[in-house]
Amino acid sequence: MNFIINNIFLIGVASACIVLLLLPILQGRGAHHSVYTVTQKMNKERHVFVDIRKEEDYQAEHIRNAIHIPLEELGNKLGRIERYKNEPVVLVCENGKRSSRATATLKKAGFSNVCSIEGGMKSWISDGMPTESGAAVAEKSKDKKKGKA
Repeated sequence: MNFIINNIFLIGVASACIVLLLLPILQGRGAHHSVYTVTQKMNKERHVFVDIRKEEDYQAEHIRNAIHIPLEELGNKLGRIERYKNEPVVLVCENGKRSSRATATLKKAGFSNVCSIEGGMKSWISDGMPTESGAAVAEKSKDKKKGKA
């Protein structure tokens, strides 16, 4: 009992830290994984990337084959990714903060394996991972129409 009385402040700080660490889990948010962890998992199983950034950010640069659904439209456009409910879904935002809200939305909709990239697209780019731009996608489409590969 003396220990508790003598260290009440320390116990309070430790309790607050535990609550803050568990808060994302308690709120239904998924895990944030480093770029390295995501790429390691990608090599073992198929992943679906969902980019929730604004249109202009997505067009400027995005992860190859990422499905673009802006965060503001995610709730209304879940049908576009419904078939991936039982597959690993990796959410991508600009810096890793907005994807927590999207994770909660997907989990409520029944998606079982959702995570986001720690640090978002900024981390992906700074780690030297491959990207493409809207212009590159448009050029590939034009080449296919012209018969080029």
